[in-house]
Amino acid sequence: MQLNRSTIVTVAVTLVIGIAVGALFLGGSTSPETLDGHEGEGHELELTADGLWTCSMHPQVRQSEAGSCPFCGMALIPVTNDEDSDPAVLKMSNAAVQLANVQTTTLKNGSLEGVLRLNGKVKVDERRINTQTTHFGARIEQLYKNYEGELVRKGEKIAALYSPELVAAQEELIEAKKVEKSNPLLLDATRKKLRHWKLSNAQINQIENSKEPIRNFDLLADFEGIVTNKLVNSGDHLHEGEGLLEITNLSKVWVVFEVYEQNLGKVALGDNITFGTNSSSENWDAKISFISPEVDSETRIVEVRADVSNRNGALKPDMLIEGSLSTSSTSGLLVPRSAVLWTGKRSVVYTKTNDGPDFQMNEVVLGEQVGDFYLVERGLKAGDEVVTNGAFTLDAEAQLRGKSSMMNQIITVDNPERTEFEEVELPNFKDYQNEIEPEFQNQLMNLSLEYIKLKDLMVEGEGTSIREAGVLVTEALGKMDMSLTKGDGHLHWMALLNPMQESLETITNTGDRDVQRLQFINLSKALINAVQSFGTSIDSPLYVQFCPMANNDKGATWISMDENIVNPYFGDVMLTCGNVEDVIVNSKQ
Repeated sequence: MQLNRSTIVTVAVTLVIGIAVGALFLGGSTSPETLDGHEGEGHELELTADGLWTCSMHPQVRQSEAGSCPFCGMALIPVTNDEDSDPAVLKMSNAAVQLANVQTTTLKNGSLEGVLRLNGKVKVDERRINTQTTHFGARIEQLYKNYEGELVRKGEKIAALYSPELVAAQEELIEAKKVEKSNPLLLDATRKKLRHWKLSNAQINQIENSKEPIRNFDLLADFEGIVTNKLVNSGDHLHEGEGLLEITNLSKVWVVFEVYEQNLGKVALGDNITFGTNSSSENWDAKISFISPEVDSETRIVEVRADVSNRNGALKPDMLIEGSLSTSSTSGLLVPRSAVLWTGKRSVVYTKTNDGPDFQMNEVVLGEQVGDFYLVERGLKAGDEVVTNGAFTLDAEAQLRGKSSMMNQIITVDNPERTEFEEVELPNFKDYQNEIEPEFQNQLMNLSLEYIKLKDLMVEGEGTSIREAGVLVTEALGKMDMSLTKGDGHLHWMALLNPMQESLETITNTGDRDVQRLQFINLSKALINAVQSFGTSIDSPLYVQFCPMANNDKGATWISMDENIVNPYFGDVMLTCGNVEDVIVNSKQ
């Protein structure tokens, strides 16, 4: 096979460009000068001064001493100088930064007028949906309104019906009319019968003045609106009360907006909302008249609606609308929406460091959205230079290098503790169930159930939610009546009470997830001891579970009502790390 010259040139140029781009993003250079300004020393790899170890298959693992990978069990290898020692910092060359079109913005505190923008739809007012029925058994000879969307006026002909029952009633009326003078009550009774079947006075008069009954009788519309559902066809037989058409009055409609759960506090009944459609430049104003009492379990959306006049028919069912609702002004540290990368419940923002084109990944906790900004609750500070364009490119590069990234949390098994933490020493558990009143077990059950909720939130790792759940555990602990204990059982409970109180005090006074997880170690340790010593009235078994890698490889325990491991100390990073150490069952079962 022969290759022409242009093909060879194209392949060669493609290879050169690929090598050049790869060198830019990997920080490589053909010059003797490296990215940080030091002379190049070839490609020999040196160990870092930090003495970190990692896994060749899972580079997100960082550990200060040799050992096994928590994921695959392979022996860890030293981190080299070619791999930056800080897993959260991504070093880039100036050329790579320019190629990625990275743009930054300096954060500052600010104040914004709150405007909540909502999407929604026009919907039919369900109170204006009517069904046109026949009030006597009949056969449809002709259907005058025979397609959906057709306009119906009240009193207009809907269909021609043949009804032997109606023919007989007409004959009775004609005969009663003949004897009106001698028997007026008979005439009145036959008229009432026809009025009961929704015949108009004009139709009744027409029958009285005729000598023959009307065979094909016109059914008149009881409602005005649009045919939204055609229920029958010509020739169909109908029973008394059976529907022919569904007629919807669109002179007033609902506009239904979707409000995310976190924004629900900004919306109240009676609030004014302005909205428009894509089909018109006209804007409408309305007041919120209903807020759904339910949250959609999948989308976390609450529907709110307003009633709107629609005399000109400009608003049509299922038409998309966009609305805006004014809220109170908001002030604080604001980060542009374009700077935030979302992955499940984690929010990530890249910041530029002071020295050179280095970028650091920061996990942040965000508050409410205000226009094109988010309020920052934790993780950033005023003066930080955040990446507002090119963040996805940086994150992709971080993933390739095994760095901390949107999809890849670095596991530093022996990460330095954020606060002074010391694991508490407790007395060994002993069976003290004979030294307590039964009510004490019920109180301990309530405490354990609140603890389980806190444990589940520890798995998710959102500091604010953990703090709120910690308050509920504190309240349950405060309701424990120690007067229901006696003797050595009383002394044992006192030895466990103080560590639980101290742990909960820290958990409820910080939003730092890592600090909360550290304090959860002592809380769990003391509660497990209490449950083992005093028992609870919980019918389900409680599983004491253990993770050997928590607490700087010292290990830590927790209680679960599920035998399957869901690790509260590492969350989704090492969700199933651990094993069941003990099962506590109700001694009365």
